[in-house]
Amino acid sequence: MEVTTTKKISLVAGSTGLIGNLLIEELVKSGKEVIAISRNKNISEDKQIFNKIVDFDDKESLDGLFTNITDVFICLGTTIKKAGSKEKFRKVDVDYCFSIAEAASKAKVPNLSIVTSIGADSESNNFYLKCKGEVEEMISGLCFKSLSIYRPGLLIGKREEKRFAESIGQFIQPRLIDKLLRGSSKKYRSVKAVDLAYTLQKLSGIKEGKTIYQFEDFISKGTS
Repeated sequence: MEVTTTKKISLVAGSTGLIGNLLIEELVKSGKEVIAISRNKNISEDKQIFNKIVDFDDKESLDGLFTNITDVFICLGTTIKKAGSKEKFRKVDVDYCFSIAEAASKAKVPNLSIVTSIGADSESNNFYLKCKGEVEEMISGLCFKSLSIYRPGLLIGKREEKRFAESIGQFIQPRLIDKLLRGSSKKYRSVKAVDLAYTLQKLSGIKEGKTIYQFEDFISKGTS
């Protein structure tokens, strides 16, 4: 089945993850067609969603995916535990994300959004934050009309995979820690996954150039 060109078409990388899945729901609700790329499974039979399984280790598998695409969303990420090592983690969170962005730039996609993390810094001593900072810098060197970087704190939402430490954090932080984070520290507050997904859909391409969005920029969907 061919993708039509009568609607805006979005591509979501990391479509099986917490944010990617919620984002696709928001994009479909807004009337957009979506190409959902993943490494191993289709996510939906919805007629507005076109599932594409790709091999991120083979850059040629990305060829042809960006025709008529107006917005690319990179929500791809893993954990060191799931990846198995720091090297494999970096391959997903830096190399794969950059490969997608680079292919989109070459195809002249106007708008690109990527989810990283609060505290992302290529000079950080924290390996996770260092990787997030590195991929931000790498993608910032590419050519897009609009580049949106989203830096959420702890994400609140139900994942398919169990993350024990994160589950504890999801219980404690919204109830106790967030209330203590004020002023310049407010950006470290937890973020509802549904709010982040909603914001990604709403703000893509709104501003030209590079924009970094943090906690106070995220739009509440108004859900309980």
